Amino acid sequence: MSNAKYSDVPVQAEKHQKSETKEAAAASSQRVASIDALRGFDMFFITGGSALVIGICAALGHPKAWLAVQMKHVDWIGLAQHDTIFPLFLFLAGASWPFSLAAQQKRGRSTPAIQLKLLARAAALFLIGLSFGGILKFNPDFRLPSILGFIGLSWGVAATLSMYVKKSWKLLATAAVFLAGCYLMQHFCLAPGAPEGANPYVVENNIAAYWDRTLWPNHLYLKGKYDPESFFSLPCGAAIALFGVLAGRLLKRQDGPSPARKSLLLAAWAAAAALAACVFEFGFGNPVIKKLGTPSYFLYASAYSLAMLALFHWIVDVLGWKRWTVAFAPVGKNSILAYVLMMMGVSGTIQKFLFSGLCKWADKWGQALAGLTSYLVVWAILYFLMRKKIFIKV
Repeated sequence: MSNAKYSDVPVQAEKHQKSETKEAAAASSQRVASIDALRGFDMFFITGGSALVIGICAALGHPKAWLAVQMKHVDWIGLAQHDTIFPLFLFLAGASWPFSLAAQQKRGRSTPAIQLKLLARAAALFLIGLSFGGILKFNPDFRLPSILGFIGLSWGVAATLSMYVKKSWKLLATAAVFLAGCYLMQHFCLAPGAPEGANPYVVENNIAAYWDRTLWPNHLYLKGKYDPESFFSLPCGAAIALFGVLAGRLLKRQDGPSPARKSLLLAAWAAAAALAACVFEFGFGNPVIKKLGTPSYFLYASAYSLAMLALFHWIVDVLGWKRWTVAFAPVGKNSILAYVLMMMGVSGTIQKFLFSGLCKWADKWGQALAGLTSYLVVWAILYFLMRKKIFIKV
């Protein structure tokens, strides 16, 4: 958090404040506007955007339209837009890391200190995830894996590797090894007791789901069955975070490719990731299943993430069209806080207090209006904090 107000304090405190302000300004100058905008766009769908789209389709008499279907997770095999939200966030966490690392190094922070802070961030995300899983309610069946925990641990692995592995091709090779290892485990290792030749991508036969059921059966999203953020999918999560790190390194480069060429390179990388996903899905028989965290799923999600970053970078950073990003940037700059406000029910309570009557009056457009106002509540809170230069970071 930055720019706290001090008054009636010694001069030493004032100097400390100026130092903090300079650090905040240096970090801010390192930000890429397209990354903040894209992160906010990603968060838009879980803070009201999906309900807005579904509500519009329903009000127009097409509740099962293609666009409405994209706002929900697929049942098992396949990929919808809603399935890309969490991996895109993880990808962008990786993309932001080279800028954060450079800012810390510029301030003279040592590698061990950066590593310690990195581990603390990963642990904090994991603990916040545990709190949402019910551990603070002393629920004996609290959920152990979580979205935030998965993001924290995957990002932590990718960020740590990037600190010590300077060659980008080595990071790419590491990501490939992670994906290949997950594929070999999922495709060729059956759960004990499964008949020979059984489909390994059925929950009962899947080895990762079996380990989840064996090690912590009462601490899963679906108790006794599986968890979509299983720890055994973490290598795939680290892979997409590494792809994000590579994208961030490209955007951070001051020499070499021009901004326009960077966008084209990101688009080319997206095509390569999509091709790799097709090889895994159709060549290796690895179906796209988010709930099992298959490599093909993470590769398609990587392709989507790279393509979206290429598009946003082209529009925002190359063409310079930035005014419209105010619709998403405040949420993108305080994304963890946006998620916490939603999960704790703070934004929902405010939305109901202010707009429940209006939504009821809107009749068939009520769901769409509820989605829009839910996002606007989150946006307004975070816009206020952005204007005050207050950014909550884990």
